[in-house]
Amino acid sequence: MNILSVESSTERVSFAIMIKGEVCSVKSYYKKHLASEIIVHIKHELERLCLSVSDFDAFCVGAGPGSFTGLRVSFSIVKGFAFALDKPVISIGSFFSCAYQIKDSLDRIAVIADARRNLIYAAPFRVSGGKVIREKKEGLYVLDDFVRRYKSYTYCTYHSYLREKIELKYGGVKCYPADIWPRADVLVLLAKDYYRRGRFVSLNRLQPLYIYPADCQVRKVSIKKSGG
Repeated sequence: MNILSVESSTERVSFAIMIKGEVCSVKSYYKKHLASEIIVHIKHELERLCLSVSDFDAFCVGAGPGSFTGLRVSFSIVKGFAFALDKPVISIGSFFSCAYQIKDSLDRIAVIADARRNLIYAAPFRVSGGKVIREKKEGLYVLDDFVRRYKSYTYCTYHSYLREKIELKYGGVKCYPADIWPRADVLVLLAKDYYRRGRFVSLNRLQPLYIYPADCQVRKVSIKKSGG
């Protein structure tokens, strides 16, 4: 199977190319606002590999949560390719790729990111038989509420100041010691299983998850309570 994945939910923008089930190219860029240029980099890499967009069997996109600008770009690229070529789309939450990177050393993982206004976006995952399973959908939480409910989890984030805050404020709560960013090469590995199982998303139902709802004029935000 040949799959192109694009991940631009954060300032770390990346894409990965899988040919015949093997990842043959990964490109990552750390510059802010580079998402708007990623189509140019994809074009150059396809030319270098003597590939065409029509060679892909499916396209995969990191669905967020993430920035409005970044997700708008990656979704536009994937939608454009899929529509023009009548190829399927795979949509995978960007937090999945974060949890997947540390699954070999942990069995309970909480991926979090700053959502401003004293809120976080978060999702709990567990690892079973080498597979990463999301226990609850990504949602907005008050940090205190989420930590109270998921004390036994190891916290993973690409916002280092959140990690420092948790370590300082909540004794005994573990944090993964390095920043973990969403990555397109991890997404494309996850996409292999989605492709085999036919887990595709129709273009009219393909929606990104924005980490800062105010940026995209969402007036009403439901904040999840984790309970006791």
